[in-house]
Amino acid sequence: MKYIILLFLLFISSSTLYGQTANTTLDNIPEETVHIHTNTSLCFAGEYLYYKFYCVSSESLLHSTLSKVGYVDLINEEKEIIFQHKLTLTEGTGFSEFFIPADLPSGNYKLIGYTNWMRNFGPATFYKQDITILNPYLGDQNVFLKDDQIKDTLNIFNSTSNKKNKPNNIINLKIDKNVYKQREKVNLEVTAIPGTKLAGTYSISVRRITTLDNGIDTITSLITNRNNHKRPSSYSFLPESRGEFLSGNIEQEKNSAQKLMISFPGENNIFHVASTNSKGDFNIPLSARNNNEDMYIRPFSSNGNFEKISIRNNQNIDYGIVNFNSFLINKKMKNLIVERSIHNQIENAYFDSKPDSIIQTKALPPFYSGERTQYILDEYKRFSTLKETFVEILKLVSIGKDSKGKTIFKIIPKLPLLDSGISSLVLLDGAYIHDHERLLNLPSKSIEKITIARDQYLYGSYSFQGIMDIRTFEGDSYKNYLDNNTQSFKNDQFRIIKKYYREDYSGNKKEQKKHIPDFRNQLAWIPEIAETENIFDLNFYTSDITGDYEISIQGISSTGVPIQVTKRFNVE
Repeated sequence: MKYIILLFLLFISSSTLYGQTANTTLDNIPEETVHIHTNTSLCFAGEYLYYKFYCVSSESLLHSTLSKVGYVDLINEEKEIIFQHKLTLTEGTGFSEFFIPADLPSGNYKLIGYTNWMRNFGPATFYKQDITILNPYLGDQNVFLKDDQIKDTLNIFNSTSNKKNKPNNIINLKIDKNVYKQREKVNLEVTAIPGTKLAGTYSISVRRITTLDNGIDTITSLITNRNNHKRPSSYSFLPESRGEFLSGNIEQEKNSAQKLMISFPGENNIFHVASTNSKGDFNIPLSARNNNEDMYIRPFSSNGNFEKISIRNNQNIDYGIVNFNSFLINKKMKNLIVERSIHNQIENAYFDSKPDSIIQTKALPPFYSGERTQYILDEYKRFSTLKETFVEILKLVSIGKDSKGKTIFKIIPKLPLLDSGISSLVLLDGAYIHDHERLLNLPSKSIEKITIARDQYLYGSYSFQGIMDIRTFEGDSYKNYLDNNTQSFKNDQFRIIKKYYREDYSGNKKEQKKHIPDFRNQLAWIPEIAETENIFDLNFYTSDITGDYEISIQGISSTGVPIQVTKRFNVE
């Protein structure tokens, strides 16, 4: 807990940190190490790559509570980014998936995992795993063919499954038998070996295995790959212990520090004020509740001298030296490739009958605290415009002029507070509105509710006398009321949390689904299992595909022990 206190002291001044920072406080923050458990290292177009992100303290291997944001990138051999995922981490873990599109070419790829804090210690500390993508729908497979193509054996080099790391097993896997029929229930029991406990966080993959599969990285490699590097002399990247950092620059004619009003409109909207340095650079920690699609930035000054605002988040990631796996195909693999491709096409054709479910996030209370007065306009006589509504209904708000003669909305402060003369914060569907006069003609019939908060609020280094939060029925009316100095950006959203589909043939469901083909290679992917007892069990169903299958469990115990256990069974 010591470094959490140190971080709090550091973040008090975080909005003024630009570029590299030399700080003895940061020297006391532990280094982090990442491992990613994937369901496979070989994906076909039309399949999902599932993964679980584990972030631990390099010294203790306990789940890291430092970073609340994790990053997962997939790059090709030219280091071009195929995807960049941003994960919300809870106790050091997060999970997501990537659907391999039909236009992604066959090739050798690299999955890379890291946190913002890890970037200070260099790309050698990043987690890297080989991923092979095979796209039989695109004719060019030359990436998997060598000059000496007269090969009749399977060639896989640098297979990650061959790493010699002995698992630190504290758990046993038990299934009710070793051979199952198609569409039969498999009962899996996970128990702790005598003298140990199951307490920890785990992920489970159940998947068909063939000679095509390379195997996946073992989590026990954390023991040999843990990062323990020399501390940098300065730090360019702060740990994202409250949420992600937003970094950027605003071009300006004159060098001077400015204040930027940053809003993320939407249901769970947030608002920030960033202070720039004299060169226009800014760097602020965002609220962990931020996951809205759009971001708007408006310089508070209205002198018209501002030009382009640029965002720097996750630009020019240095991946360092990246060595790619070599995967070769030959004629003997043809039948397996054709079979799997046909199965994928059939499965995708029936996708609607086997959907994942999105875990809905709860609507959060407003980002501002304090006493609030809410006006539901359907409960009042509606007037034509917002201006008339002020006069007849909103007795806590007045319309005035600032020192430059511009129209401003002024919220009457609560006693014993006096009118400080500072402006009020006005939001329309969560977006910051700088020019209040534009809102005077907002049609009253479009407004659902208006919330008034009368306290004084400090954001960054700027104070507001109260908040006026206007919500319309459309939810995006702000787009018509932003001024020309407000710039819009697409926000890199966090990955949505899902509950992944698991087939169920219990009761009469097997009969009901007999007309639906079941060609799942992935029988189950359960990324989030947290146990404190000595035993837990779960079940899943086999598909119509016969062959060998493997149950793979990876995780970290509550005492910092990496766990990897596998068990195989057959479907006939």
